[in-house]
Amino acid sequence: MPAIRRNIVPLRYSDPSVVAYVRSPTDWLVSNCGWIRGRSGVLLVDTCGTERDTLDLVKDVRKYSTVEMPLTLVLTHAHGTHHNGAGVALRNGGRILAAESAVSAVRAGPQRYEDTFDYKNWGTLEAPKPEAVHAVTTPREVDLGGVVVEVVPFPGVAHTDGDLVVFEQKTGTLFTGDLLSVGSTPMALHGSIPGWLDALYWLDKTFPTVRTFVPGHGALSHPGSFPVAVLRTYLNWLLDATTPETPDFAELATIARRRWPNWSNPERHVGNLMRAHADQHGRPLQEKTALRAILDAVGGKIDLDARLGR
Repeated sequence: MPAIRRNIVPLRYSDPSVVAYVRSPTDWLVSNCGWIRGRSGVLLVDTCGTERDTLDLVKDVRKYSTVEMPLTLVLTHAHGTHHNGAGVALRNGGRILAAESAVSAVRAGPQRYEDTFDYKNWGTLEAPKPEAVHAVTTPREVDLGGVVVEVVPFPGVAHTDGDLVVFEQKTGTLFTGDLLSVGSTPMALHGSIPGWLDALYWLDKTFPTVRTFVPGHGALSHPGSFPVAVLRTYLNWLLDATTPETPDFAELATIARRRWPNWSNPERHVGNLMRAHADQHGRPLQEKTALRAILDAVGGKIDLDARLGR
């Protein structure tokens, strides 16, 4: 697989400067970021999973701002792909906003998932200073000078138990974190399928003026391409397929691969099916069992050095 590519997509050049930072190919540890710059501050949405990728991100952010501009880092949720670089990004100061349920994981520092990945290129990753991490419990406005950005937590469990989104009204840009993925199989192990469906309805009702979705993974999307409807169809299928008391998860995962043949990381289907089954039958998900099923689907631990071309 080729090395990670980063595509800087300006959605607006003048104040506010709004930029989507789209990283490809869609794979494990490859996620999107972005930033919004006003006259007196810059807001960064998410970081990368490694030191080098986060340093590259911060360097690109500063090309569109100045080193002196105060940095606010907003983390859409507490998966390492998105928050590992928090301490790196704040080496020169700043603050972090995260959903209340995500704060403890962010303060605990980077996640390397050693039971899941073989990887040697994490670099030097440090936890952010605890006092720099602030909980967002209700919708919050961040004034960057000439632009006010909305940081809005989802009031429930969806992709995780601590998801939030970032909305810039002038451009209609919504940074969704992993509440949306485009062309990439979502990952539901740490959340709730019914809750995620509620979150998609919440996105439609809360942000009716969206013109551009910046998903957590995959290409930029627009309402006309129905990214929310596509994901809603998949999540509903997961629930429908796992109605039986003892479904054949492997066979259902094969069906999912056929229905969504162009999605990356199809090994995640089996874990998502297990999550859906647990949710609707009122049982706790055995996350280690579900993760083992995902790894079995790819023949064992995932060699990120090979997959990411490092």
